[in-house]
Amino acid sequence: TVTVTVTDSFVHTLANYLRQTGAEVVTMRAGEAVMKRFREIQRGHLPAPDLVVLSPGPGSPKDFKLSETIDRCRDFSVPIFGVCLGLQGIVEYFGGELAVLDYPMHGKPSLVTQGDSAAGGAAESDSIIFRGLPDTFEVARYHSLYGLRDKMPAELTITAETEDGVVMGIEHKEYPLGAVQFHPESILTKPLYGLRMLANAFALVKDRPVPEKAAAAENASS
Repeated sequence: TVTVTVTDSFVHTLANYLRQTGAEVVTMRAGEAVMKRFREIQRGHLPAPDLVVLSPGPGSPKDFKLSETIDRCRDFSVPIFGVCLGLQGIVEYFGGELAVLDYPMHGKPSLVTQGDSAAGGAAESDSIIFRGLPDTFEVARYHSLYGLRDKMPAELTITAETEDGVVMGIEHKEYPLGAVQFHPESILTKPLYGLRMLANAFALVKDRPVPEKAAAAENASS
């Protein structure tokens, strides 16, 4: 089960991509609906999801109380994958800071390169989310907020960046958590690459193999 927690125009496209990996997807609004579901999980009335996806959304992470969702996920050891606003919420949750781009990137393509140029770059990248993808590829960006590199929490590893150094991917060093700033589900991101990233997200789930359909999606994009 994959739960997408922030309502946005991209949510249903993202959910469709996730279903193409073989996942059963439940979508709900961030806030009370998510808290209610976790209360039901705590009472034993529902199983915990295999993965929670923090989806894109307007505004800032605080508008959707993403920190509460992340708290509950950690309480139940549920892996997390964040997209766009989801990445920003994760950065803030662990003590990082956000800033506003000089020029909003709404519906704009950008080249991203795996790794952190300040820590060795793509050659040493061991990202779970970008596994099997080219070192550099084009993605779709729809954001004005971004995580400040020099304020990035020590627990988070930078896994991808733009040519001008804007952080495009992060993964936690210990907890099963990853995120991207761009939109893997956008047509401006090569669809097979987007599916590969979402399939890879299931590798965040400890002791759980990538679903059969997800593996097929990965092989098709190779």
